[in-house]
Amino acid sequence: MESLRDCKKLSISCPICHTKKLIELPSSIVDKSKELTTISIPKDKVCNHHFQFFLDKNFIIRGYQKVDYELKDQHSNNKKLRNPTKMTLKEIYDEFWEYISDDNIEFRDFICDDIKRKRNFNDDVVDKPNEIELLPHVCKNSE
Repeated sequence: MESLRDCKKLSISCPICHTKKLIELPSSIVDKSKELTTISIPKDKVCNHHFQFFLDKNFIIRGYQKVDYELKDQHSNNKKLRNPTKMTLKEIYDEFWEYISDDNIEFRDFICDDIKRKRNFNDDVVDKPNEIELLPHVCKNSE
């Protein structure tokens, strides 16, 4: 971890709304670069815009650039990540269901009752959500 003396303070300005904020950057970021360093400022760090700025070896800002399009994490839905030690098994399943294998014993009840999983497995709309054949063998033994 860098100490405070290895950081530089910079006043940056959003190229869209012109909001200014003082930020600290580790000197090592610029030291590793040959010419300009591109630094991305996420939304809510300075204002509600995502933008980039270009910093030279002398920590002089050489320009700003707005970001035209930002890819969103489709699973986050702007939710704050909950503390996993305080999540129930149901909450864990709801958050990570697509990463849990169909034969996971811990989540067997949730897997068998999950309409989303049945739709993914069958690739059709589920007309009979309680029909056992819609899911793999793991649910056949659960009834």
